[in-house]
Amino acid sequence: MEIGSKSNWLCVVALVLILPAILLSCGSKNATDAAQTKDSTFVFSTPKVLKVGEYVENNIGKRADLTTKMKDTTDLLRLSDIADEVEYVLLKTSNGKQEVFIGCPGPRMFMSKDYIFVVCSTVIQYDHQGNLIRTIGRQGSGPGEYSDAYNLYVDESQKRLYIVCSGKVNEYTFEGEFIRSRKCAYPSQLVALDSNRVALDNPNTWLDVNERLVILDKEGKVEKSFPRPKLYKHEDFAVTNSFDDNMPRLYKYHDLVCFSEAFNDTIFELVNDELRMRYFLDWGPYTMKQEYFLVDEFGPELYNSIAAQFFENDRFLFMKTYYFNMFTLVYDKKDDRIRVALTAYAKEPDKKLFKKIFRKTQTGFYNDYDGGMVQNVEEISLDGQYVLCAYDAADIKDFFEEVGFKENPLYPEKQEKLKALVESIDENKHNLFVMISKLKK
Repeated sequence: MEIGSKSNWLCVVALVLILPAILLSCGSKNATDAAQTKDSTFVFSTPKVLKVGEYVENNIGKRADLTTKMKDTTDLLRLSDIADEVEYVLLKTSNGKQEVFIGCPGPRMFMSKDYIFVVCSTVIQYDHQGNLIRTIGRQGSGPGEYSDAYNLYVDESQKRLYIVCSGKVNEYTFEGEFIRSRKCAYPSQLVALDSNRVALDNPNTWLDVNERLVILDKEGKVEKSFPRPKLYKHEDFAVTNSFDDNMPRLYKYHDLVCFSEAFNDTIFELVNDELRMRYFLDWGPYTMKQEYFLVDEFGPELYNSIAAQFFENDRFLFMKTYYFNMFTLVYDKKDDRIRVALTAYAKEPDKKLFKKIFRKTQTGFYNDYDGGMVQNVEEISLDGQYVLCAYDAADIKDFFEEVGFKENPLYPEKQEKLKALVESIDENKHNLFVMISKLKK
């Protein structure tokens, strides 16, 4: 299997380490781990190779609308193919003591065993029934305060919350008690490695950031950093990291910290403070080319074969992929097979209306379960058992009033329950409509 001939991955590693001989030895799936020096950046290991390019070539091509263009739809995944149960939660605006209105589109969510945390300028804590508990910290410049919450990490084992904000990381208990703050010049995503150390990815928004991943000690000092390969010439509008710096690039799978970058075909795992290859996405003919980085505007070329977000549990690896249109590839570990999510609301007038109300193309798993909303994979719960997505509660009510529910769901009784929930929506009392699907094992 010639990994290097179909991707820029060899170029990445070669320019960082300048060890072509070792690279050649890793070109086979049966390659053995190469020896590493004390100061090496990468541990050479044999990743799981996913032939995503071959799958796209054979099943998708440049067709933007999968449900209407694909001749054979048997390979398309519906919600019932990945999930055993579907539940919905309306997040309330008030608890009688305070009111919270979530105005930002697409807030990030994190679901622990007992709580749902929403990141939208501040961090808002709910229980699983949608009851507002509290906001974590408050906006300001004093101890325990922050100007804006960029990102959040929820440590279930230690019952700790890490809020990444301007110039620092604030740490709190699940009860909202402020513990400490550490200086941090990296307003990005964070994963706690232990009670004292954290790892943060480092966006390259301004094209001048040398480190792509850093490990900070409890004082906020850089304990270790991982250099960013300078593959491409830094010119105006040249994108070297991601379209959206809020996209998850760090995730935790059990105790394993995983890291990826846009335009990089490799998902790494952090082991003993070294990056080791976990998955290699072989894009074949759709591999990102150097000239795509140097265009002077965001044209269609930049949407060619970019795997931007990854979510993983024991059964599935979800790959939210930009390729002329956004769709979700799914690697099923149990079947050792790649498939693609069935795009929702493909038939007119549903599609135009959906885009009008939600102001974006919605993709994900067609909801054949109860005929309700599409299950987009926006987050995965901390225990890996559920996928989550959120919609503005008022938008949901407007949508169903205009479109109605899909006919012939697998569980008509669940559709009736969903109809009653939608009817109960009050935009003055409800912030978000959260969809939670329990994944198959």
